[in-house]
Amino acid sequence: MIENHMKKIKQISFVLFFFLIGATTSFGQIDRIEEAIEADNLKRALKLAEDAEEDDLLKKSPEVYFLKAQIYFKIIRHEFLSAKYEDALKLGIKSLEKGKYKADGEFFPEYLPLVDSFVKLNNEKGALEYKINKFTKAIKTYEKSFELNGDMSAIYWRGKSYMMSFDTTYGEKEYNKVIVYCNEQKAEGNDVDPVMSDAFVYYADKYWQAQKYDSANVYLESARKVFGGNPRIDYFQKEVTKQQINQLPPSSLMMEKIKYILNIFPTDTVFVKKENALYLYLMRNHFDNGDLVALDTMLASFAMEKVDRHGSKLLNQYKKSDQFIEEKVENVLWKLVKYYSKFDYPEISNYIAQRYIESTAKEKTPEMLQARYLVIIDYAAKSHSLKLANQLLLHAEETFGQQQSLTALRQSLISKNSSKELSTSEQGALYSMMMKENDMSNLSEDVQKIVETYIESLVRDKDYRTAKTVIVNHLKAQPDNPIWDRKRDYLAKEDFYHNYYMTRVKEEEVAGMTVGGFTWNGSKATCNPGDIDPKIQQKVEDRINYFRRQAGVPDIYLDPELNDWCQKAALMMESNKTLSHTPDSRWSCYTDEGADAARYSLLTKGATTTMAVTSFFADNANASVGNRRWLLYPNGLALGHGSTENACAIWASDDSGSVDSNTYKERFVAWPPEGTLPKMMVFNYWSFSINQELKNSKVTMSIDGKNIPVTMQPFEDGHRLPTLVWQPSLDVKSMTGDTQVLVNVDLPNGRRYTYTIKILDFDPIGY
Repeated sequence: MIENHMKKIKQISFVLFFFLIGATTSFGQIDRIEEAIEADNLKRALKLAEDAEEDDLLKKSPEVYFLKAQIYFKIIRHEFLSAKYEDALKLGIKSLEKGKYKADGEFFPEYLPLVDSFVKLNNEKGALEYKINKFTKAIKTYEKSFELNGDMSAIYWRGKSYMMSFDTTYGEKEYNKVIVYCNEQKAEGNDVDPVMSDAFVYYADKYWQAQKYDSANVYLESARKVFGGNPRIDYFQKEVTKQQINQLPPSSLMMEKIKYILNIFPTDTVFVKKENALYLYLMRNHFDNGDLVALDTMLASFAMEKVDRHGSKLLNQYKKSDQFIEEKVENVLWKLVKYYSKFDYPEISNYIAQRYIESTAKEKTPEMLQARYLVIIDYAAKSHSLKLANQLLLHAEETFGQQQSLTALRQSLISKNSSKELSTSEQGALYSMMMKENDMSNLSEDVQKIVETYIESLVRDKDYRTAKTVIVNHLKAQPDNPIWDRKRDYLAKEDFYHNYYMTRVKEEEVAGMTVGGFTWNGSKATCNPGDIDPKIQQKVEDRINYFRRQAGVPDIYLDPELNDWCQKAALMMESNKTLSHTPDSRWSCYTDEGADAARYSLLTKGATTTMAVTSFFADNANASVGNRRWLLYPNGLALGHGSTENACAIWASDDSGSVDSNTYKERFVAWPPEGTLPKMMVFNYWSFSINQELKNSKVTMSIDGKNIPVTMQPFEDGHRLPTLVWQPSLDVKSMTGDTQVLVNVDLPNGRRYTYTIKILDFDPIGY
C-alpha cells in the first residue's frame, strides 16, 4: 500500500516538473517577443507572437495579443513595413479586442496609451472616409473607435456621418449622446473638443428653422457655457435672436432678448441700434399713453446706460453704432430732444427738453427756468436747427405765457434768418415764426416772397400735404390775392403728375425695347400666387394716397403680410373665374389667408394694380360708391394689395389709424374734393361723407350762377362714413378751360356745407 502511494507521488511530481518546464518555456516566449520589439526586429516579433497564439497555454494570455497589437502599431509607423502590411491597423485593433476579451473585458493599464494611439489612427481613417463621402464606412470605423476606449469624438463624427447620409434619426441619437457628454465634462471642469459644438448648433438650427426660437436658444446657451464663443455659435445666436425679436411686438420682452444678446456681444452694431430703436419707441409709447412715471424711469435707465458706455474701455467701438453716448446724463437728454424733434415728435421732445432744462438750471424757479430756455433756444438756433429753436420757443410760451423776452428772441431769430438760404424744414420753422409776428391777411411783399419760396420748396421735396395746408390757409386769409390760387393750381398739377400719372403700370416702347408693365409671375395650374415687384406696390400705395390727400384724409401704407394674403385672394378669384367675399374650401387654390383677405377686401376683375385703384375710386358702376368710401375712410391705415393677370384684391377694412372720431363730425370728405383737380379725376358719381345724419339731405350745384341738375342716388348705410351720392348733369370731358363748380349740401339739421371745385383742363402728357 505504501509503495503504491509513493509511486503515485512520483508520477504527480514528474507531471508538475514538466508543466513548470513548459510554463517557463512559454513565458520565456513573451520575453523574447518583448526583446524583439525593443530591438525593433518587428518581423521576428510578429513571428514569435503568431507562434505564441498557437501555443495551448500562451494563446490564453492577454499579453500576447496586446504585444501583437504593439507590433502592428510599430509596423504602421515603419517606413517600409507599413506598405507590406496594409491591414496592420485592422489587425492591430483585432489583437487589442482579443486581448481585452482574454482579460475579462479590460485592457491592462500599461496598454491604455496604446489603445488611445490606435483610436487616433482609426479616427484618421474615418476622417478620410468621411472626406470622400464614404459615410457608411466612416460610421463603422468610428463605431470601432468608440468600442475601444469610449472616444466621444468618434460618436460625434459617427453622428455627423449619419447626418450626411440623411439618416437624421440615428444622427440625432449620436448628437444627443455628445451633448450629454459635453455638459457632464463641463460640470467636472474638463475641456471638450470644440468641434463637438456642432451638435448643439445642429439643434439650434433645427429649432430656428421651425421658428421655435426659445428652444434654439437653449442649445446655444448650453453650447456657450461649454465652449465659450466661436464663429458658428456667435452667428446662430445673433441670427436666432434677430428673428425672435422680429416676431415680437415692441415690448419689455423684446428688450429682455436684446439685452441678453448685448451681454454676450456688447458692441454688436445691429443689436446696439435695435436697443436704441426700441428704447425710443417705448419712451414715445409711454408718453402717448400718458404714463409719465414709466417714461421717466426709462429715460433715467437709458441715460445712465449711455453714460456707463462712455466710461467703458469699448467706447471707441460703441461710438460706431450708438449716437447717444455722452459723458453726462443731461447731455444724453439733449440728444433725445434733438432726435425726437428731427423725426417730428415735438410733444415728447418738449417734455424731455423740460427735464433737461430742470436738470441744468441753477434753481427751479420760474425766472431761472425761463432764462435757461432763452439760452437753450438761442443755442439750438445757432448750433442745431431753427426748427428745434421754434419748437422750444413755442413750448416756452405755452409754459410761461407771452413774455417780452420770448417775443424779442423770436424777432431776433426772424431777422437773422430771413435772408439766409435754408433747408425746407428750416424754412418751415421761419414761416411758423413769421406767421406769429404777421397778420396773414396783410403780408408785406418780403414776407409773401418768403412764403412763396417755402411752398416751392415743399413741392420740390414732394411734401404736397404740407404745401396744400399752407396754400389753403393763405387762400382763406387773402381770397382775392391771385398768387395763392396760382400756387394751388401749380400744386394740383405737380401732385397729379408725380403721384397719379407717373404711377401708371403700362407697357411702353422705349428705344425699340418693351419696358414697364405688370406681368403676373404666379400660376393657376400649380396654385402659385406669385409676388409683386416692390416698385409696383409702391406705385399702388402712392396712387391710393394721391386720392386720399386730395380728399384731405391721412395717408395709408401697404402692409407686406396683408399684401401676401391679398395675393392669395386674387389667385382664388383668378383660378375660379369669379368674385366672392365668402369663398369656401371647395374653391380651387383655396387658402385660409386668401379667404380672410377676400372677406375684408375690395375685389375686381379686368383691372389690376394701379388701374384697379382708379377703378375703385371712380366706382362708375356702383351708385353707392362703396369702394370709394372704404378707400377714403379717414381712420384706415394698414391696407394690402394683390393682383394676378385679371383679378385684384385690396384689403380696405382697416380702422387702426389715429384720427379722432369727432374730427369728421364737422369735417367732410368729398369727391371731387374741395380745391383744384384735373378734369380726368371727376367721375360719374359725386359723393359727400360726414359723420352726421344725411337722410333727406339736399344737394345743389352751379357754374357761374347757373344751376346744374343733379340726380340723387338712394341713401345707403354702411361702407364706413354716412355718404350722399349724386350724379350731376355735367359733361366734364367736353369742358375746355378751367371751370369753377359750386356745391351746396343742406343737411336735415339745417347745417349747410358749401365748397368750390376748380376743374382744371390739364393734360399731363409733356408736362
